[in-house]
Amino acid sequence: MTQSSPTTPARRVLHQLEDGAQRLTGQLMTGLGLQGPAPATAASAKPKTGQTWERDFTVTSGTLIMNLHLKRTSGGALGGYYTVQNKGKPRSQRWPVAGQLLRDDSFTLHGTQNGATFTGSLRGGIPQVSDFQNRKFQLHNLRFRRLPAAAAVQVATVQVATGTSAAAAAPASAAGAGSAGASSALPALPALREPGFLPRLRQVAAAINTTPEIVLGFLTLESTLDPTSNKGKNTQYKGLGQIGDAARIDINRYISSHGLSLKTLKSTSDLTGMTATQQLEYIEIHLKIHMHQVDVENRAAGKTSPLEQVYMAHLGGSARYAQKDVWVTSSSPAYRQNPMDADQDGNNTPTEAADTVRGKFTATFRANLDDRSRHLRPTRRNFNGTVQLFYVYDPKFDNGYPMFTLGDAPPAVTPTPAAGAAPAAADHQPADAPDALDRLMKFTQETPEYTIAQVRIARQVIQIQPAPARSDLYLLLQEKTPHHSQRNNLSLGRAVDGDRPGGRIGNVMCNLTSAAMVLEQLGIENPDPEHFPQFEDYLEDLRRKFVDARYQELLRAGVSPAKAKLDSYGRFHRTTQEGWGKVLDLMGTQHTNLQTSPDRSFWEAKIKPHLAAGEAVMMSIYGHIVRLQGMNDEGLIVDDPYGKSVLFRTDNLKPKYRYGKYEHQANVSGNNTVWSWKSVAEHPMLWLAVVKKK
Repeated sequence: MTQSSPTTPARRVLHQLEDGAQRLTGQLMTGLGLQGPAPATAASAKPKTGQTWERDFTVTSGTLIMNLHLKRTSGGALGGYYTVQNKGKPRSQRWPVAGQLLRDDSFTLHGTQNGATFTGSLRGGIPQVSDFQNRKFQLHNLRFRRLPAAAAVQVATVQVATGTSAAAAAPASAAGAGSAGASSALPALPALREPGFLPRLRQVAAAINTTPEIVLGFLTLESTLDPTSNKGKNTQYKGLGQIGDAARIDINRYISSHGLSLKTLKSTSDLTGMTATQQLEYIEIHLKIHMHQVDVENRAAGKTSPLEQVYMAHLGGSARYAQKDVWVTSSSPAYRQNPMDADQDGNNTPTEAADTVRGKFTATFRANLDDRSRHLRPTRRNFNGTVQLFYVYDPKFDNGYPMFTLGDAPPAVTPTPAAGAAPAAADHQPADAPDALDRLMKFTQETPEYTIAQVRIARQVIQIQPAPARSDLYLLLQEKTPHHSQRNNLSLGRAVDGDRPGGRIGNVMCNLTSAAMVLEQLGIENPDPEHFPQFEDYLEDLRRKFVDARYQELLRAGVSPAKAKLDSYGRFHRTTQEGWGKVLDLMGTQHTNLQTSPDRSFWEAKIKPHLAAGEAVMMSIYGHIVRLQGMNDEGLIVDDPYGKSVLFRTDNLKPKYRYGKYEHQANVSGNNTVWSWKSVAEHPMLWLAVVKKK
């Protein structure tokens, strides 16, 4: 049984004052245009909970056909993609969308890559769109109809191009699929059972300017798409891509030099404990290193990287080996490890290596990677005392299998005019190469800092990615959130807040400046940039409106001016947790305060998961507040609004530094400031707040 506390008259008055302040706050927020009617009286604005489903819909408007693939969660969240197609022309790429279904069955979907917007009703489970628009055109009053399951385009299917032998080659399970070409299920290989594998595979292919079919092809040869390949066996070559020790060292060096938040590999056995989707991170790095700029040259020439170059990058260590007549000779250990010498002349050529990929893929998928695959005759021959299967090119031979495609078009190639000669070969990826999140955002080069609009779009893009990929993407986004400096804030002091009247107060606004960065990390932008170009100045003005209103409410309730001032201007000063906490609350977020620890393990085990979940973190050392951006092997990475900072140990300090000492470089930006693990262990952190949207 819980024990109740007696309510005294004074306590009743206090409750009434609190309620009055909250009502006034609501009126104030509505007047400022920051919120609509109170949620309690706006039932229709609440998410609609209940069913979970995934469906396909289509509508025809004039000569335009639009297909919509929609997934609804039990909480009413909507996600999926749409395509458009003019009759007689190819279908567009899949454009991702995300939105929310409300209790009155209304919904709005926002395109996460192309600025599209759907507005309408989902009553009866069928979209009725009153307005659609993107950057190119608008449509109105679209009445979709639901497609039967057999006609829906499934992610885990192989689309087979039509041809003279396609019908004969298609398995019986594809009959009646209802598409232009026959369709057959992918083989039940381990990697293909992971929902995030194929989307991540496409990203790897795009990173090196090739097609996902080619990457899928050589991984099929390496491990038959088994991420646990060679687990427990006495060999250095492990996992999905059969990564060896030399490749592991290259990958670890790349991770360290680029400051990636990816775990380095202590041994190649680490790979066999990961999923296939996770291993693609390492395979992508390995390919980036060993493409040796060939992919960049291909992109500039308006073509994709062929199988020979991609597989030589993975197997041989350089895509440029594809230009040679011979890769390795019979005197090389690599020759004996890789039975590929189809013509038995004592040499493994890049073409023979690629043909081995083609042959294994055809045998596994019952489909051809390219036209050359059709003419590879499986031939058994003796090699090093054992019978091995080789694939011999014979233009008169035709295996009768259809062409293979994963369904989506290969990565778009935009020719780039070359200024002078082609780029010289390099031993590593260019410094300005886009990372995984940049590529999802369709940026062609590394973008270290996003605008708030780009942050908001990136969060929507991340939310529709496979669950295993989201953590690393959110950690990348933490790094890209805009940095704010408190030194150029425009707010002027007021005596009632304890500041010098009319003086610039940026030097004491680390709290709200960090809060501005936290809010932007969550995709919440400055509501009034016209009057407050800097977000933190808007937040200070919002705080002042709240405390001014609270003070007047307390006076009207009969509270003395001294007590009213204490319970408004004092209690909700910007430097107090209630002060900046109230501002975060008014901006539609909630926060949880956590105790900190000097131990690195605490930060990595307890705090990093919050960052990886897309939540925002601000924290305090004595007398100063910063935003926590991330962490790496060196230490904590913070956005310090006052400038680049250094922490010092706390023992043997003068009394005024009894809680800790730190120094700032006023002329150096505090963006990406690193506090070493050693200094974190020696310098007390007072508190930490995890912030997320309500």
